[in-house]
Amino acid sequence: MEWERLLTGKRFTPSEEEETIYRSDYDTIICSTLFRRLQDKAQVFPLEEDDYVRTRLTHSLEVSAMGKKLGEYVFWQLKKSRRDPWFEHHGEKEFSDVLLCAGLVHDIGNPPFGHFGEYAVREWFQAHLGAMTLGDRKVTELLSEGQKEDLYHFEGNAQSLRLLSKTPYLGRMEGFNLSYRVLAAIIKYPVSSEELKNGNPAGYKKMGYNCAEKGLFDRINRETGMEGRRHPLSYLLEAADDIAYRTSDLEDAMVKKVLTLPRIIDGLRQYLEEMEEGDTKREVRTRMESLKELYEEEVRCRRRKPELTAVQRWNQHMQKAMIEDAASMFVRHYDRIMEGCLKGDLFEGTVSGHIISAIARLSENVIYTSSVKIKTELFGRRVIESLLGQFMPAAVKYDTKEEMTFIDRRTMDIISGFYKSMYHGEAEGKGGGDRLYLRMLMVTDYISGMTDNYARRLYRELFA
Repeated sequence: MEWERLLTGKRFTPSEEEETIYRSDYDTIICSTLFRRLQDKAQVFPLEEDDYVRTRLTHSLEVSAMGKKLGEYVFWQLKKSRRDPWFEHHGEKEFSDVLLCAGLVHDIGNPPFGHFGEYAVREWFQAHLGAMTLGDRKVTELLSEGQKEDLYHFEGNAQSLRLLSKTPYLGRMEGFNLSYRVLAAIIKYPVSSEELKNGNPAGYKKMGYNCAEKGLFDRINRETGMEGRRHPLSYLLEAADDIAYRTSDLEDAMVKKVLTLPRIIDGLRQYLEEMEEGDTKREVRTRMESLKELYEEEVRCRRRKPELTAVQRWNQHMQKAMIEDAASMFVRHYDRIMEGCLKGDLFEGTVSGHIISAIARLSENVIYTSSVKIKTELFGRRVIESLLGQFMPAAVKYDTKEEMTFIDRRTMDIISGFYKSMYHGEAEGKGGGDRLYLRMLMVTDYISGMTDNYARRLYRELFA
């Protein structure tokens, strides 16, 4: 892969010259409705009333900032090492600004109620799709294997690519019309749901795009020269995401009184005890023990909230170290990354990777299983299941010759014209099975675009 193509400024729908002058990817993103809605979508704790706790919006801003820092660090390291002549003839912003923008939109397709919302959508289709009919035929007989797999494995990453490229924006139907380089950077898994099921030689964990976006994915591949491989900047975006949410989870959990400093220190110690002796373990121990030292310093200075402040300061130190480790690994594995053959992420085998793993274990064992989180997630699941159960049967018959009941028609009246126009634009000229698939995506698009509070309010209005 070559940076001249990887960082192409082309868009899948060319903009008029005057628009290009005054608008950039960054301008388009921050001025959009979908981006603003992230302020009322959960990061870890759904329906949170405490303004301190992070939302998808604040998380995305942090990932954007981390991504830009990583981009800056990597650019200058590669320029200094003379690994690639491209870096000697181009500016750092051309490189790091892609990550700045990609960080803002990497989660824009996530449904309400955090990752639990994704699970709820998948489980609904797995439980109900087989029983749905259109006329005298089963819906599963009308959909292709890939289309069914898209629904069974609904994924926020793929939904982000879909919303960015398909939602009406300023009266136009090509979505945000972002540059190929930004869209490529957010595709963490360059594989379809069908490929994921049948072979998946690269070993990806999730799908990266829906069947509906196959044409766009092919154009991104062609224009950037990815040819089915991960865009190099996607590794840096993934690292920025890991840094942001792993460190912030500790802080937010302390504010919610789900975690205490002694519990954090004990969790880190338990992880450390399981490591093999050696230089890596000694460095991990040094980083972990610095948390206790920061707390003792806060106590000596008689500062307010010493436990929380110590964690906040430790997070800052860890973020800096993680950025340096991830950037160093990118430079070390530069050739493999550019060849598209690096497996895993940029933290494997690093000291920061062990810190992240220790935090991840603590999160899985304590934060994600806390009653505070589970109660709201279970409510969120009920909301999403109920909304899908209400809208999906009506959408299956919508825009067909099948007779719709009065309730079906009224149900479809609730769906925003925003998503209906998106469907009609995509469905033009398509066959029956493809149109059915797009009608079902219209409902998942509608629900994914909801904020936590809007979804809760609509649920109560319809079912309370």
